[in-house]
Amino acid sequence: MSIKEELKQDEELLVKVFQLEKFIKKYKKPIIATLVLTAAILLGLSIYNYIQTKTAIEANNALSALMQNPNDKKALEVLKSDRKLYDLYLLQKGDYEKIKTKSLEEIKAYEIAMHKGTIEALESYLNNPKYKILKNPVRVALIRLYLQKGNRKKALELANQIDVTSKYKEIATYLIHYGIAK
Repeated sequence: MSIKEELKQDEELLVKVFQLEKFIKKYKKPIIATLVLTAAILLGLSIYNYIQTKTAIEANNALSALMQNPNDKKALEVLKSDRKLYDLYLLQKGDYEKIKTKSLEEIKAYEIAMHKGTIEALESYLNNPKYKILKNPVRVALIRLYLQKGNRKKALELANQIDVTSKYKEIATYLIHYGIAK
């Protein structure tokens, strides 16, 4: 009985091998094309990732060189190849007009408002619904300005808008409590 079962299993195995061979012969070209295409895609992705990494490293090195020597024209040209890093450099340098990266727009607006330091500029930033971050430092700056002008009520109103868990709440509380001498 075991010999019959063994022969039957061998026969089934041979049938499956022949079916596989038939399948391979029938779809030989599509299988080879798929394998070649997969290899080409993997190779292309590897090359792309290598180039991206190399560009990022060069841009980071250029940024480091510019931090040490702001007059390095070659490093500046290399840094321009990475727009986001270049915009970050412009933000650090204070050259706000040239910044094009959307993710830095809010920080750019914050820096401009804080640099102007007027109630109007800070209120404009604070009331803009597009800006979500850096609201509390602006509130603290406004509290200081309102206290300098003697408008304690408006300063208290702004202080109450700051979340209790924020580190700026403590600063706002000190400003309100101790006031500002004119």
